[in-house]
Parts: sequence; structure tokens; C-alpha cells
Amino acid sequence: MKSFPTNIPWITRFAPSPTGVVHLGNLRAAVLNFFLARQSGGKFLLRLEDTDQERSTFAAEASILWSLSWLGLTPDEPVRHQSLRLSLYRNAVQEMLEADQAYPCFCSEADLEQERAIAASKGLPPRYSGRCASLDPEESARRIAQGENHVIRLRIGSSTQICFTDLIKGAVTIPSTAFGDFVLLRSNGWPSYNLAVVVDDVDMGVNLVLRGEDHLTNTARQILLYQAMNKALPAFAHHGLLVDNQGRKLSKRTGALSVVDCMDMGLEPLAVVQYLASLSGSLPSQQVFSSVEEMIHAFNPSALGRGNAVMHLEDLQNLSTRFFRLADPAVHLESLEKDIAAQSPWRNFEREHRLAILTSLRENATQVTELKKILPFFSSMDVCYSPAVLMELREHLPVLTALHHALASSPLQSCLSQDQAKMLLQQVGREAQVKGRQLYHPIRLALTGSEQGPELAALLTLLSVEQMVHRVDVLLHIFAPCNPKDYHADLQ
Repeated sequence: MKSFPTNIPWITRFAPSPTGVVHLGNLRAAVLNFFLARQSGGKFLLRLEDTDQERSTFAAEASILWSLSWLGLTPDEPVRHQSLRLSLYRNAVQEMLEADQAYPCFCSEADLEQERAIAASKGLPPRYSGRCASLDPEESARRIAQGENHVIRLRIGSSTQICFTDLIKGAVTIPSTAFGDFVLLRSNGWPSYNLAVVVDDVDMGVNLVLRGEDHLTNTARQILLYQAMNKALPAFAHHGLLVDNQGRKLSKRTGALSVVDCMDMGLEPLAVVQYLASLSGSLPSQQVFSSVEEMIHAFNPSALGRGNAVMHLEDLQNLSTRFFRLADPAVHLESLEKDIAAQSPWRNFEREHRLAILTSLRENATQVTELKKILPFFSSMDVCYSPAVLMELREHLPVLTALHHALASSPLQSCLSQDQAKMLLQQVGREAQVKGRQLYHPIRLALTGSEQGPELAALLTLLSVEQMVHRVDVLLHIFAPCNPKDYHADLQ
């Protein structure tokens, strides 16, 4: 039975490559590592694996740091950059050379391509033959001194079996014949992925490597490196992958969502964190948590599933809506008011009334971006009317006139109570001799210029009387000089 020891302060790491926008498939690993470290009293570390100098960019690095910040996943130590640690990797390789755990390889790319072709013709995976493993050390030294191009490879026994206990998958065995003597140091002096990972994890004190099961073969290579360097192994845990509804692994190439995409869609950061954690089975999916700390307390690493998890955007959006409607409206108010001008009528409302408006509006909204679209109804004196809306309102002049009469008795700076709004509708209906949609629809159009938006009851109690009177006045002035025939002709 799989089990995560509870008496160990886990030191974990998230180690993305800054070669593109980090997506939710990557960030799921970050969330799980963050939760395990914080729950156990350990550390969550961040390392940027930027040894691919052609593809690594500062923009991608900034995107990673911003994404983690937006999600609230703060590293416990300064960020490590592999490109600034080259001496560590070269020293480690030199020690392995001196211990005969590694050797220089002078095979050209043409030689290696020929070996790959022969293996493919036999239906075998590509694997280095080891032709340079038996070179005389003096010959190797002479060729290096002459400046001959070479790489450094790890020396692996031909029949080695790599066995380890995975905290999620249990006992795992991988034969070294799956990959052969792999490269440690490239001909340009830069480290291979597996060398840099092991040297860094040792140097950073990482004692738990938690990542996707697509890294199992890398784990086997890295265990061989730990043994060659005579270093203690960390614990390993490999979870299932995050896939789309067609079973494909989420990746940059398949258009997986990034944090920027999530923000543009109006998703709540806490909802994204909870969704990614609950996909693994280690966090309740129905409960809405008020903070990352509360999620960490409820996190159960022993429930992490072996199988792949399917990403359903609709589920994430629904969870985000629940977070949105339960959030402190004061937080949303502060965010929204950054874009509202100081002279806006919105500023004339008391803060309590502004909070009441937001609380009412978000019951019919799913995210802050929708509030931004609705808020102009309340933050401006005017609204925009399309020609189609004006044509429709022209047919309801009795309702507009009656609404103007009904509002005349209320102070301009006031807002109607629910009872006053109900009485106003009754008065307008009696005067205009209409009811139902013939009453409510023209009033909504007059006050918002749209068929969509807040419920009419919210509009009548949350708009100021001055705003409502102004909008009805504008419409009555538009229609005053026209008779219906002339007006329709103008619009057409």
C-alpha cells in the first residue's frame, strides 16, 4: 500500500525550463510539491533549467515567476538558474572520470546515426553501443589534448537493473538496456539534463522528487548517477499525467491553458490551485476552501492516484464561479475601482452601497470580468442605445413617460428600497396600462440599453434615482421632436 511518511520535512522542487509559457500540466506538479513541502514543514524550491541556451528566454522565465506568484506558490529560497552553476556540473563529471565511472566518447554524429539506423532495422530502440568505453586512457587523454571533439558518458554495466520503490506506484524496475551509456557533458561543456538535475538536487538538499510518470526513465538514469557520485537517493513519486478529453498529454504544443489564459478567462487563482490538486485525488473536489493554507491542511498525499487525470475546463470554470461568489466582495470592489474615474457617479455612492451593488450583481455573474461589463450601468450617468433598441423603445413611450412621472417624487440622490421599487412598478403599470414583459422589458432597455444584465429588481434598488431620471429624460428628449413615422424613416 502506497504511503507518504509523515515524519519527514520534505524538501521538494519545481524545475521548469524557461522555453515557453508554463501551462496547467506543469503547474499541477508545482501545486503538489508545494503542498507536500508546506504540510510537512519542509521547503518548496524553484529551479530554472535553462541549459538550452537557444530556446531559453527571459520572457519565459518572467512568465514562470509571475504564474507561481498569481497562484500563491511562493518558493522558500531564491531561484536557482542552472546556467549559473556550470562549475558544479563539471566538477561532478571530473570526479566520476577519476573514479572510472565516466569516460570520454569521440564518436561523431555520423557514427551515432549509423548505430541508430542499425538498431531501427532490427526493431530495437536507439542505444549507444559503448564503442569508446574501452578506449585506453592514455589514448583518450592524447585525443583530448589534440582538441578532438568529444562528450563525456556515464559508464553503465550491460546487465544493470535499476530498482526503486515509488511512493505512488510501488516497486519499479527498469533495465539499463533501455538507454545505454548516456551523455553527461556535451562537447560544448554544457551538462545534459540528467546530470544537471542530480547535481542540483544533491546541492539543494532535495529529498523528494515528485513529478509525472513520463519521467520514469529519467529517474532510472538519475539513480545511476546518484550511485556513481556515491550520494544518497531521494524519495521518488510519479503521479499520472494531466490529459485532455482525448487522452493526450497536456502540453504547449496541444494548446494547454496557461496561467495567462486562466487570468484572461476570469478564473479565480484559488480555484485553479484547488482544481489541480483535487484532480490527483488528494484533495476533496466538492468543498470550497477559503485559502491555500486550508487546502494544505486537508491535503492527503497517500491518495494521489496512479492513473492519468482528465482536464475538464467546464469543471474548472464551475469551481471558479463558486469561489467568485463566496469571495469577500471588498476584494472585488478594490480590484474593480482601479478602472473607475474619480468623477464617476459611482464615487457618490457610500462604500456600503457599492459593496451591496457588487454582492447583488455577482449572484448573476460567474467572474470578475463579467462584473466589469455590468458595472458601467452603475458607474455612469449615460448608457449607449443601439438603433434597434431605440426603435423598440419608441413603441413603448407610455411606459417611459409613466416611469418618469413615478420617479419624480423621489429625491435624486436617493436609492429606492425594495418596497418603493415594487410600488413604482405598480404605478407605472397602472398609468401605462401594461403588465408583465410589456412593463418590465422597456424599463430594462431604458435603464441599461441592453436585454442582458442585472435583474430589474437589482437595477431599481441599486441605481440612484438621479441616474434613472437622467436616462429616461435622454430618451424622452430623443423621441420628443419625432412622430413614429419620421423616426422609423431616420433610423432606416
